[in-house]
Amino acid sequence: MRFKLFLIGASLLGTLESTAQRPDSVTRYIDSAIQVFKEHSLYAATVNWKQVQDSVDLLSQTATTYKQADASIIWAFSQLKDKHGFVATNDSFYRYSDGETRVLSKGILAEYKKPRSIKVEVLANKVGYYKMPSVQIGSNTAKMKEWANNLSDSLCKLLALQPRSLIIDLRMNNGGNSAPMFEALKPLLGKSYTTYGANSQFKILKKESDSATLAYQQHAIPDRLCAPTNPSMRIAVLIGPGTASSGEILAMALSSRSNTRLFGEKTIGVCNATNGFLLTTNAFYCLLVENYVADYKQKINKAQIVVPDVYVKSDNDNYTSPADDPTVQAALQWLSKKK
Repeated sequence: MRFKLFLIGASLLGTLESTAQRPDSVTRYIDSAIQVFKEHSLYAATVNWKQVQDSVDLLSQTATTYKQADASIIWAFSQLKDKHGFVATNDSFYRYSDGETRVLSKGILAEYKKPRSIKVEVLANKVGYYKMPSVQIGSNTAKMKEWANNLSDSLCKLLALQPRSLIIDLRMNNGGNSAPMFEALKPLLGKSYTTYGANSQFKILKKESDSATLAYQQHAIPDRLCAPTNPSMRIAVLIGPGTASSGEILAMALSSRSNTRLFGEKTIGVCNATNGFLLTTNAFYCLLVENYVADYKQKINKAQIVVPDVYVKSDNDNYTSPADDPTVQAALQWLSKKK
């Protein structure tokens, strides 16, 4: 998802009564951060903010600098139990862990050591294989256009070979900027292209349509578009513990398409929408989960995870030779069956 950046100066808040030893500037710094957590986190309603405020005041009562106050802010963030977001300062980084560890196969770990790349290939029975990597470019609009073109051109090259069905491999797609991914796969997604945000009360949110957002989105549109595919074409989507964030949202969107099945293992579980916030006083940046996501039918993914239709344990992922990959082989069996 696109990260929005909000600049929040400590002066935005009124001066609250500070402790005897804590300067007002530090108090405002702390309260600015807590205000952001309360107003923007999807999980804010799960937290007793009175208790958090009391604990933060106690933890930071002797803090005389922003740096000394950071630990109390990080503790407050941890109470959200937000495993997608994080807090970062000039010299510290914190991400909440729910204790669940994800196990990545040797194949994925080996592939992560290589530069991110797109892979297209035609397998047995004219099944097209398309590996879509993550797009870790932040909000760089020039890179958005570059990646949109690369992703789209690769798909068009594959579709020009007239495959009977497709495999979309998202097992190594751990997120990043979703806009180029969705725009590139638009010929496959059809109406499933549309996704929505939903707030903590499970209310579907209106899509942003301001001029700045629309102008930004234009950078993700490829210069060359493939022709839409037949909606009856079968598509197998591969997912696993390496599929995260935008990769999960894309898998969710594809799964709402007819004639589509998911193969592999469950995703990491951060299928949600995030926003970024910067407190200018200390280069203090936090990323928060702000909304749930929903598919084009407005079905909200409350679990924030994507589960395969066909489970395949990914012990022997093979990205060099997809035909020898067990998850690919399972997908090929389904794709080769007569409808």
